[in-house]
Parts: sequence; C-alpha cells; structure tokens
Amino acid sequence: MKKKFWGKTWFFEDFIPSEPKTSVWGFQIEKEIYSGKSKFQEIEVLGTKEFGRVLVLDGLVQLSTKHEFVYHETLVRPAFLYHRKPEKVLIIGGGDGGSLREVVKHPVKEIFLCDIDKKVIEVSKKYLPSVSQGAFNDKRLKIFNEDALNFVKKYKNYFDVIIEDLTDPTGLSFRLWQIGFYKDISRTLKENGVAAFQSGYLNEKFAKKARKNIKEIFLFFKAHKAFVGCFPFDEHTFSFGSKEIDFEKVS
Repeated sequence: MKKKFWGKTWFFEDFIPSEPKTSVWGFQIEKEIYSGKSKFQEIEVLGTKEFGRVLVLDGLVQLSTKHEFVYHETLVRPAFLYHRKPEKVLIIGGGDGGSLREVVKHPVKEIFLCDIDKKVIEVSKKYLPSVSQGAFNDKRLKIFNEDALNFVKKYKNYFDVIIEDLTDPTGLSFRLWQIGFYKDISRTLKENGVAAFQSGYLNEKFAKKARKNIKEIFLFFKAHKAFVGCFPFDEHTFSFGSKEIDFEKVS
C-alpha cells in the first residue's frame, strides 16, 4: 500500500499470511514509474533513492535494481556449477528477465521461459531493462505464457536444468510451492539434471516447509543463502535438488 507522511509518499509491503504481523517494511517513493493491472495481478514499478527501481506485484516486492543481482546470481549460478554441460534449460516464472540474463551467459542450446503473465515481461523489458540486459533477444529463447502447473506435465526427462523463479507463495504462485509440483519438476528433469528453487526466508514457516518438501523429492539437496537488501527480514534461501548429482562431491 502507498501512504502519505510529511508530504512524502511511502510504500509499505503487504505480507503473506505466514509472515510476521508485528512489523512493517517500507520505503519512500520518489516516483511512480508504472502502475497497471494485468489479467492476473497488479503490477507497479516504483522509483526510489535507496533501492533504484522496485518491481511490486500484488503489493509484494519482487526485486530492486540495486539488489537483484544478489538474488539472481545465487539462484542460477550454482545450478551451472553442479551441472557442467547443460543443454536444455527451463525457467519457471522469472518474467523480469534476471534469471534469464544469468542463463544466457552459458553455452546452452535451448532455453524455455514459462511465465503465465505476459504483461510482467512487457513491463520489465520497458521499465527495468537493466535486469534482463537484452536477454529476451537471445535466439535460443522460447517464451510460453502458460500455467506452469500444466506446462511441465508436457515434458518428461527433458531438461538438464530447471530454474524455479517464483513470486511469493500466495495467489498465482501458491500451487507451485506445493510438494505435488516439486514431484512434477522431478519428472520433467533428466536423471542427471539439477533443479534450482527460490525458497523464501531462512526462518519463515512456509519457506521451511517448502525446503523440507524439496528435500523429500530429490535424493541430493543443498541450500544456499544470501541477504538480499530489498527482502529485509532475514537471509533468503535458494535450494537445489538432483536425482543423481551429489552436490558435496562437485568441486
């Protein structure tokens, strides 16, 4: 929500049900760069002095141009260290293009990006170009504006790397944070593939459950963590799963 204090406009984030009710998170807005609504959600791009431009979906902060590199590099790069020669990559969500930017740096042959909301991609390309850095123009890329829940069922043992770059576990994304979807990702992944998940705050209840579910599905599991400044309450976690690759043995 946006409120006026002392003649200045401030943004305060809406929390998801499992987050604390006794604190708030907000920042001063210098300029509202974009505000609109797609078929699926409200989309805002806010200009701030402290964080640069901030992408907000349905009242929840998704990224800031100041901090997004921490998030996207920690989500994507370990997967490409664990799997040395991936050829086919799927990004689930990621309409802002940050994960895509990291993927196109690698010599893969095929990149699928499945984000249900075409408008997020359009807005991000226009108002947040520093995030994707032209990655949407890569010739290896195919974009699918479909529900990922159904999309992954079309493929079996197909992808070498799957990057799950979702919004918070509410609304559109809630079903994609469930153990059933993690099972579908496992079936879509090749036997020696690697799946990467943004898995929420370190100590948040729902995020702990998500990591537990991922660990149940994949024989090998590893979690990385990093502090992302526009997600201020705790360290953010990034989980990795594989059916064959023992992450502890990858040097």
